[in-house]
Amino acid sequence: MKKRFFISNTIEKEKLPFIAAEEMKFGRAHYSWKIVADLYHQGLEAAGMEMHRVIRPEIYQSEIAQKTFGIRHDDSHIAVKPIEHIRPFYGMKNIFISGWEFPQFSNTPFNNNPLNDHINIMKHADEIWCWSNYTTTNLNLHGIQTAITIPPPVIVPRIVDSNIVENLGTLALNTARVPAPTDIKMLEEVLITYKKSKIFLTVLNPFDKRKQIKLMLSAFTSALSKNQNMILIVKLVIDNISTTLGNIQEILHAHHDFYGKNDRIIFIGETLSHGQMMKLMQKADFYLCTSSTEGLNLPMIEAMSLGVVPISSKATAMADYIHSQNAIVLDVNEKSTDGAYHSLHQYLPTTHFPPRLASTINALTSAANMSDRTYKSLSNQAQKDAREKYSLQAFISNVTAIGAI
Repeated sequence: MKKRFFISNTIEKEKLPFIAAEEMKFGRAHYSWKIVADLYHQGLEAAGMEMHRVIRPEIYQSEIAQKTFGIRHDDSHIAVKPIEHIRPFYGMKNIFISGWEFPQFSNTPFNNNPLNDHINIMKHADEIWCWSNYTTTNLNLHGIQTAITIPPPVIVPRIVDSNIVENLGTLALNTARVPAPTDIKMLEEVLITYKKSKIFLTVLNPFDKRKQIKLMLSAFTSALSKNQNMILIVKLVIDNISTTLGNIQEILHAHHDFYGKNDRIIFIGETLSHGQMMKLMQKADFYLCTSSTEGLNLPMIEAMSLGVVPISSKATAMADYIHSQNAIVLDVNEKSTDGAYHSLHQYLPTTHFPPRLASTINALTSAANMSDRTYKSLSNQAQKDAREKYSLQAFISNVTAIGAI
């Protein structure tokens, strides 16, 4: 009889009263949890486990409810959610997933809400699977010794999607005026125009303050003044309903206080299939990450697995896989977060690690001038590290080693 795992996550059909409808849409903060839940699901299923999804695990508390549901003593529940949304499944082993990317955890029910007490919630877990050693270490420092590092497998599909990416619409950086339909150019046209340029790619939610988009755009603009041999493609993670590509100007103004114009910095807003995203990544020479903190950074690991060389700091989760032999490493500053970096920002002061502007400019310039030999060495190592650390085989080995399967 196969061992059974029940996965609950914030998306699917779950409707919790304190989650606004806007949070559930693609491009919003909680959507990434669905992606990670799917990866854990695929990994455990590949390991031979019987997998089920459960919408509201907390409702099966009574003996009759558990009997009706058919709960067995060896069943396990995996909660793949932000901490404040986690609910245990009574009668099962509870595994909580954590990708918390700050060194501070709350240990107070802020605003008289017990769900805002991270440490108390985490104490109810039988095991906590963390996406990175950074989160594991921080939980251990807060007295939670059930935390271990079991990141999800990063499953890169074979490129079978027939939809090409060359016909994606792009919009060049220009905050001086509202975009017009004639400003949209196909990606193919842009790549032909700058066919001898090094291609830098980043994937980000433009509302996410962790991504440091102002720093990124400022650094790239400065680097272009030293070397014109590069273009930056910013793949926006937006819902294309309430937010579209044409909103990028007002987002840069209102959320990042950034102004500028450059035809070598372009934005893509369309929602892509996984296969299309991999095709886009394959066109890049470098993956640029200026995040000040990350729980995992799935797009960068995917890019690395395809041999794209990362430009990133080693702060937070990236310390597990970024080093000088596979990346151009950015220096960082340690600062206190200012603004909506996380759901408890009004109550919980936290620390983050934004890259230094000068270091980012120098890294971009070095990348543009990099020799083919150096690039190949970094590319090969990036691909090797990503596949060894985050492959399906690595995940199965990790969960086998702790006796989870």
